[in-house]
Amino acid sequence: MRAVLEQLDAQTSQARQVLIVDNGGTLKDADLTAMPLADRTVLISRPDNPGYGAAVNEARGRLRGDSLLVLTHDAVFSDRLAEHLLDALDGREGCAAPLLKFASDRSRVFSAGGSLTRGGRAFHLSAPRSTAPYPVEWVDGAIAMYTAEALDRIDWIAEEYFLYFEDVDTGWRLAGQSLDCLIVPDEVAYQQPGAHPMYLGVRNMVLFARKAGIGALRSACAVAYRVGREGLGRLRRGKPMGIGDALRGWRDGRLGLTGKP
Repeated sequence: MRAVLEQLDAQTSQARQVLIVDNGGTLKDADLTAMPLADRTVLISRPDNPGYGAAVNEARGRLRGDSLLVLTHDAVFSDRLAEHLLDALDGREGCAAPLLKFASDRSRVFSAGGSLTRGGRAFHLSAPRSTAPYPVEWVDGAIAMYTAEALDRIDWIAEEYFLYFEDVDTGWRLAGQSLDCLIVPDEVAYQQPGAHPMYLGVRNMVLFARKAGIGALRSACAVAYRVGREGLGRLRRGKPMGIGDALRGWRDGRLGLTGKP
């Protein structure tokens, strides 16, 4: 956490307020007094861990400016991140994000933006589409700048997924408001993505398909492709394919079960 605050303190475009949402409930206000930006930092403790969307939505009604920069606790970024993303948010853009690379291997691109198939399968682009800022269907939620107007127009971040697929849902709803998601490729940041549990990955994919009006057959084909692809990857790493978890995820998604599993 200190490392992220130090990077924020070094920004060429300074934050008016910093909100730390502690989904583990382990931080105390006293812990922040010796950290950078303590004079403008608010700690929100959520030991119940309501998930990513609910954490971001804690900023609703608290914003002191026209935009919101969302960062995970392990984000690594340059001192011009905020400036560059703000510069990109001009006109019809709803959000902007940097080119993301793996923190564990800074030569490898993790996300150059996100794409979405007609069946509802979402995946990261492995290379930038342009040297200039370019639109994508969604951006990874680890590091993203949103305009307050855009968030208000889509009623903020969906909370039903708990983890994974909120960023896809956000991009889809922004597009429904004729607002673009942009990747700013000359701004490079780093983060280490966690493994997606098969159950949540499939359940949330099915929940999104229902929300987006994607037919059950088309959704099932997309889910099968994803499960097969990820399952084979797991086998190569000596792990079970996770077919049982995938079936439970499909069932619970079709039943409309949401939130923390």
